[in-house]
Amino acid sequence: RGSSGSYHRGHKPMVHDQFMNFESQRRRYWGRAMVGWRDFAAADPNSGHLALSDLERMGRIGVSFVDREEYYHPDDAMDFATSSGFREETIITQNVDGLHQKAGSRFVTNLHGINDRLRCMECGAMSCRHDFHNKLDEMNKNWLQDALNDIDDSGSGEEKLRPDGDAYIEREDYSGFIVPNCSKCGSGFVKPHVVFFGDSVPKHRVDRCFAAVDAADGLLCIGSSLAVHSAYRFVAAAAKKGIPIAVLNVGETRAEVSGLDVTKIEAPAGPTLEGVVKSFS
Repeated sequence: RGSSGSYHRGHKPMVHDQFMNFESQRRRYWGRAMVGWRDFAAADPNSGHLALSDLERMGRIGVSFVDREEYYHPDDAMDFATSSGFREETIITQNVDGLHQKAGSRFVTNLHGINDRLRCMECGAMSCRHDFHNKLDEMNKNWLQDALNDIDDSGSGEEKLRPDGDAYIEREDYSGFIVPNCSKCGSGFVKPHVVFFGDSVPKHRVDRCFAAVDAADGLLCIGSSLAVHSAYRFVAAAAKKGIPIAVLNVGETRAEVSGLDVTKIEAPAGPTLEGVVKSFS
């Protein structure tokens, strides 16, 4: 959502209340996602993701702090029951693509959730998004082919893809698009296990991130404008506690605009982090 981000180029993300309350909006979301999801899911980690994984493995980044029950969703109570009593955290990411995990990072909090899992809004069952898209493809073969033809006729497909797995397509009529119900209960509709625009990050996740910041002796903000409050609040909390902050980003961020005391590194993340790894090797 920085000045050069897709939001400022006209991309308006799915709004939580619209998805929850209107079947037409769910059809529109899944129709556009069916076009963009495969490429999104097939993306590989970049050099920055891989460098952060190396730094975690080398013990150069990450914190350990006392684990608490309030850091877990009620559905994950057994994870706390089997906890060692301490918790490790290396990366807090706003992205929902899972690329840090693909790169090998182990201690990652996906602040806004992760896009490859779905939750039924009626029975709460979790399911695999890949399986769901297989059903979408099967039930909407003709619709998908027409949508792909629209993209071919209107320009580069890459320009149509969005960072959340959505895709821009010309058509606005989704009335013929079929969205399958939950495969477990058969009646509920499923939603990606992410925080849509207008929704709130779950409290247990926020509390866990604040605890990680409290345990840190420094905070490095990478490749983010920090425009969104859900992530910026952790930077503001670190500044208030006098924790040193470095910002690695091309372009101004909310931290500088707000007058926080930060060390700004105006450079691309990938090559810079690769250099850091080499300096420790």
